[in-house]
Amino acid sequence: MRICLFVILAVITLVLSVAAQTSLSLWPYYLEVTPEKNAPGMYDVIVPLAVFDKSGASLGDLRLFDSSNREIPYAIRVRQEIDDVEEFEGSLFNHAQVGSSSEASVDLGEEPEEHNQVQIETLGTNFRRQVSIEGSDNGRDWRMLNNNGVLLSFKSENNAVESNRVSYPASRYRYLRVRVQRDTLTDNESPRITAVTAMKAVREKGQLASWSVPVPSYELLRNQGAHASAWTIDLGARAPCDRLTLEVSDTSFSRPFQVESVDDDQQVQLIASGTLTRHSGDEQKPLVIIFDNEENVRKLRLQITDYSNPTLNITSIQASAPARQLVFELKEPASQPLRLYFGNASVPAPHYDFETELESKPSLEPAHSEFSNVIANPEYRPEPRPLTERVPWLIYLVLAISSIALAFILYSLARSAMRGSTQKGTRDTNLNPSV
Repeated sequence: MRICLFVILAVITLVLSVAAQTSLSLWPYYLEVTPEKNAPGMYDVIVPLAVFDKSGASLGDLRLFDSSNREIPYAIRVRQEIDDVEEFEGSLFNHAQVGSSSEASVDLGEEPEEHNQVQIETLGTNFRRQVSIEGSDNGRDWRMLNNNGVLLSFKSENNAVESNRVSYPASRYRYLRVRVQRDTLTDNESPRITAVTAMKAVREKGQLASWSVPVPSYELLRNQGAHASAWTIDLGARAPCDRLTLEVSDTSFSRPFQVESVDDDQQVQLIASGTLTRHSGDEQKPLVIIFDNEENVRKLRLQITDYSNPTLNITSIQASAPARQLVFELKEPASQPLRLYFGNASVPAPHYDFETELESKPSLEPAHSEFSNVIANPEYRPEPRPLTERVPWLIYLVLAISSIALAFILYSLARSAMRGSTQKGTRDTNLNPSV
């Protein structure tokens, strides 16, 4: 019985065991990253298309090491263009006239959010008024935030220009005090302030990652009974994409189009539609098709309805998406070149604290880095398949041994029970000889 139990435990241990691997042997690919200088500071590298092809849209398996195999934390920024404004409610008080200016204060509450802009409403038109903004935590001690703001309002029959927002450094002051000077050319008295709204304005210029793709041959078909042309475009990798830029040699046209995702023939998805238009005499600028949403896709189908017109002559196609910027910090000169490993989807995302730290430095512009072509990792060792897949008969062996062991245990229990029953009958006969 002990031998059987030992065999069972040994087999189970063998099934659960996995081959030990060094950390760098987990990734089949890497590329070398060379910062433009080898000094402490922030650096970045734009993730290339080849990484997406082998890693995936989430990029959760990326790891950055120096030449001494020390891991370097990183964060990935999606360089979308951002123009967002969040407004905060506040109560306006302390309206007053001070010489040729008007002032008012606003209370943003006990725990105000970060703000960096105010929108100021005043009465009147056709003016250029100087503005100053001050901040305070207690309503008594004031600090100047902006002393050179300007409000503009000019209107004519066909045009109007208005600017009523003033920016200042990001702050969390509970109180803001706004002072508006009168325009000496158009105002007869100090202007009246009717509303002040605090805001947090976030504006960030985006960065596109673009790559050229081959122009495929088109096929002729019909779209709702009309003649149409279709191009199946291979982006070269399954990667984020949110627009196509087309060079078309034709000088004049107006054609409905639609773009579909066709990675799965059974689940074709419409991702953009509209009309491609160019008039005679227009500059032959590239035509840009922007998708409704960013797509993680490899194959797209561009379909253009021609009606009775000849097929458009598309001479080049470029795919684009907001760049994925990998940002990292060198706290001391690192052994170079750095290596960015990727290509193993089963590796969990790292979730570095560095990502949170970087969010507090949104205006930071890192130094750039160059990257090499993809290199096959000579240390890569594929994770072994489960032992039951490599040795499929093993599960039957385990079941057979378990069944034999169980049968042996049941047989032993049955024999013990029978022996105990026989011994009890013998004792009863000795105690009652007359029976």
